[in-house]
Amino acid sequence: MSTGYKILSVILGVMMIVSGIYCLATPGLTFLAVGWIIGFNMVADAIGNIFTWKGRKDEGLADGWTLAGAIVSLIFGILLLGSNLLQLSVDLFVVRMAAIWVVVIGILRLVRSFKLRKFYKTLNTQIIAKRWWVVMINGILLIAVGIIGLMNPGMTAVAIGTLMGWHVVVAGINLISTAWAA
Repeated sequence: MSTGYKILSVILGVMMIVSGIYCLATPGLTFLAVGWIIGFNMVADAIGNIFTWKGRKDEGLADGWTLAGAIVSLIFGILLLGSNLLQLSVDLFVVRMAAIWVVVIGILRLVRSFKLRKFYKTLNTQIIAKRWWVVMINGILLIAVGIIGLMNPGMTAVAIGTLMGWHVVVAGINLISTAWAA
């Protein structure tokens, strides 16, 4: 990696860490950007697919489905970027889906703990599935957290915004460490 790329990677990594810290300081605002981020990515994906389709068309390999998907993504992305109401709808959908996901994972862990308990008792082993109760407690806690998230979507939004902030900070650290190691 050339020195210029290393310097650029470090600068971008520092910028990511700073923006991640900002996200951590304002997790609610970070979460409210989810609809905008999804809309932006829909438009970027559409533009990329249009160029891909154009390149394939020039080679005689294009299909209409790639272009159709790109046009649909472009239209939905523009609509999402242009409508605060649609962005809020996406944000609320993400909050609800995250909470439901946590409840479902908790139920699955609870079911798994019963299966582990049965396995433990059937084999009368001291090693395999000995701590089935840890999986059960984990499942119960996940169900409780998911239900609380459904009842208090603001708390879920802040948690998601905080996780997004941590992700950006870690990605920035990774960018700097990669440049340093190269």
